[in-house]
Amino acid sequence: MTIQFVDLRLSNQAASDATPVVIPLAATPLVFGDIGIQTAGVLPENQSNVRVLLAGYVKTENNPLFNTNTLRVRRNGTIIFTTTFGVAISRENEAFGFSAVDVPPAAIVATGQIQYTVEIFTNAAATDPFNNVQARNFSGIAAAGNFSG
Repeated sequence: MTIQFVDLRLSNQAASDATPVVIPLAATPLVFGDIGIQTAGVLPENQSNVRVLLAGYVKTENNPLFNTNTLRVRRNGTIIFTTTFGVAISRENEAFGFSAVDVPPAAIVATGQIQYTVEIFTNAAATDPFNNVQARNFSGIAAAGNFSG
């Protein structure tokens, strides 16, 4: 089988720090990236061999009274990546880049599109305007196939 480029998608919710949004609680996370990787063109023999690389960036301003924030990446609603990061002792900005990988099942690839979303929430008891996200984006690229014999 040959290597096949599948798709590349970008989601840029905020290109600067000028549009801060309060980080919500876990019950209502902020989705700041939503992309649909198109898989309709994947050859049938490659459907079980799709690889997706997802990457994102989020700048947070954190209130030291908050303990942690959590990022989750979902494939069609199913969580495939989670990371929780602590908040600095003093109020400060933190730039946070992340990547996640996915090898979706052939049955999902065969549907023609895979939706990936990224969300953030605070693990605190209440929200605070000093615990917010600023510049933020999310992207994904997919390939299929492999080299054989």
